This record gives sequence, structure tokens and C-alpha cells, in this order.
Amino acid sequence: MAQDPAKRWNRTEGVLVVPGIQPEAVAARLEAERVVARLEWYPATPHLLSLTLLADADGRVAVTPPTRGGVIAGIRISELVESLAREFSGDVTIGPASFNALPDGVALPPVASESPDASRTVVVSPLSAYMAPLQATLLERPLAVASLPALDRRIVMYAGEGFELGTFGWDEESLPALVLSVDTRDISVRAVTTGESEDDAVFSWGMTSKYVWGGVAEPGPALRALVEELLTDSTDVSRVAEAVPGADAQAVAEAFSTPGLDGLVALVDALGLPEWVAFVLAGRLAPAEAPGAVVHEPRGLSNAVGRSVGLMLQDPSVPGSASWQAYVRLVTDKPWIMRAGALLEAGIGGGLVVAAVRRRGRTGVLHRGFLTTGIVMVADAVAEVSLASWTRHRELRRRADEEMALVAEELGA
Repeated sequence: MAQDPAKRWNRTEGVLVVPGIQPEAVAARLEAERVVARLEWYPATPHLLSLTLLADADGRVAVTPPTRGGVIAGIRISELVESLAREFSGDVTIGPASFNALPDGVALPPVASESPDASRTVVVSPLSAYMAPLQATLLERPLAVASLPALDRRIVMYAGEGFELGTFGWDEESLPALVLSVDTRDISVRAVTTGESEDDAVFSWGMTSKYVWGGVAEPGPALRALVEELLTDSTDVSRVAEAVPGADAQAVAEAFSTPGLDGLVALVDALGLPEWVAFVLAGRLAPAEAPGAVVHEPRGLSNAVGRSVGLMLQDPSVPGSASWQAYVRLVTDKPWIMRAGALLEAGIGGGLVVAAVRRRGRTGVLHRGFLTTGIVMVADAVAEVSLASWTRHRELRRRADEEMALVAEELGA
């Protein structure tokens, strides 16, 4: 039985640094070698090329045969790397092979530096609100978070350089996630469905792609199918649309065909997201200024845990939150009840400790049950008083902040 051609070949990626050379010249060189590949570059940096090709287990590159369709094994990756590096006086790395033929003292064209807030990212995810403080601390950057209850989604926004959401992995409750990004070089969207990068659906409005079909002018069905399976990144419109409930898949496809930032704005509309999301991505609105956004600063792990627990217990959908809210109201509005209960528990515990000591004085035998139970009850009473006091002060401070906000709103009106 014939082997599936796709199982023989492995997708292999590389980078070419070829100053002073246009991508078309590199494509022509690959065509001369009959290599099947895909080149990608940003218009602002055409000397930095991303190269993706096919190689077999022996490290031989897939090339088109001279007399029939499909692909066969050609030269080794190491030979191709050295050939490209020497011809273009560049630095080439493909898979495990690399060769640097850059002349000494050559100056590469400078890459335009970004201002601190030039990079803007919006993540649409079912991420729980109480995870935001922990994520801000983990990523060491402020996160502005807004909720969309109608879509059961959270919008997480940040600007500037730093760790990205998902850098340290995605948990299941945060998926599927849609990552929309804008910077000085690119405009892109990425649908994260499983947490594995190879499963992501990616689309870029800023990057230019060029396919090299080996030595053939028009690829046949077998060659085109192989390239689509192994060299093409997934830009499946349905996967991007499915990341947001109620999105219009047809409108998403039309947004992909609209160039530049206008395409991203059209995508925001196709996904049913608020208009201000496009304003944030376009730089017209800071993440912290988005309607309904709550900013979580990275204030240390203990602070993040405390805020996360507080948000979680305020969430009606979290088991136990109703009991916690009832407890907060009790210790705040009727603190004497908790004090009386704690005093009673401490009194009983202290009585058991005294009884154990007296029994030892009379009989010489210490009643360990009385002693242990008494100590536990006294310790629990002390802990209960401390927790009630901390909870009451926290709730009173929250109520005071709410009253001050209402007063400020009335004065402003």
C-alpha cells in the first residue's frame, strides 16, 4: 500500500538575514533549486525573511521532480543553508543547520523602535474575573479587565512590551481565547483553542507571504494539497468565529480580506464586540479608560491571592459565596454576636483546660482529651475574632469608598 506523502515530510522553519537583498531574489534562487517553500516578511524589514520548507527524516529538502508531479527528496538542509548564505552574504538558519556569511562590519538596516505603548493587545476569553489579579502578578504588568456578560467573556487589555497572556500556558477555563494585537510592524489575530501553539489559527494583515512551487509554474493537485497541509498556517475563519459566541463567520471572512487596520476594525464588528475594543487597538483609547474596565496591578503574590479570593467569593456562581456574603454582613452589622460566640467558645475551651489540670492534681493523671479539645477551642476562638475583625474593617472600608464615589458623582452632576 502506498504511503501517505504527508507522513514522509516534516515542516521545517528557518530565518534568513540577507541585507540589501529583496525577497523576490531569494524566491528565484529557491526556484532554481526546485525547492518547495514559503517565504514571509514584513514590508518594513524585507531583509529579515522567515522560510518554511519540507524535509524528510534524513534532512533532505523536498523539491519538485523534473518530469512528474508531487515532490521528491533533494539536497540536504545543510547544503541549502550554506548555498543561500554564501550567495546572498547573509546569515541563514533552517532547522538544525546554520551558516553565517555576513561580511565583517556589515550594518543591518535599523528596525524602527516602538514607543512604550505602541504595542496594544486585547484578549477575549472566558477567563474568570478572579484570576485577573494573579495573572497581573505572574506577567508583571497591569491588566485592564472588562466583562461582557452577554457573551460570557472577559476582555483583557494591556499595552507596551512585556510578558503576554498565555506566555506561561493556558488553563482550560480560559479557552477558547482570541488574541488581537497591533504594533508598529503587524496587525494580527490568533485563535487559541487547545493551548498548543501548533493548533492556533493565525491571521496577519501586515505580513507578506510568497509561495515557491519548486520548479513548476502551476502546481498540480498533489503538490497543492501537500503544501496546504504542511506549509500553510491555519487561518480557518470558523475557528476564529467560534472563539466568540454569536460571531458572524461570513463577516469574519470579509474582514480578513480587508487590508490594514480597517480589517481589524471590521473583525471587531464581525465578532460582536463593543466598538471601544477597536478604539483600544487603534490607540485612541488607553486600556484603563475602556468602559467598565478594572485595572489589576502586579502588587505581589500575597496581595494577588487576597484579591482573587475576594473576587471569587463575591461571585454568585462560585460555591460558598452566598455563605461568605452572609458572614460578611453578620460580622459587619452585628459584631457583638461573633464576639459573644467567640467568648463562649474560649470560655468552654479554657474550662476544659482547667478541668484537665485539676484532675491531674487530684489523680496524677492528665486527661489528654480535655486538654487537647480545650486548647483547640481557645485557638479557634482567637482565630475567629481575628478573621471577623479583618473582614469587618475591610467591608467598612469598601462601603466608605462606595459612599465617597456616590458623593463625588452627585457633586459632579
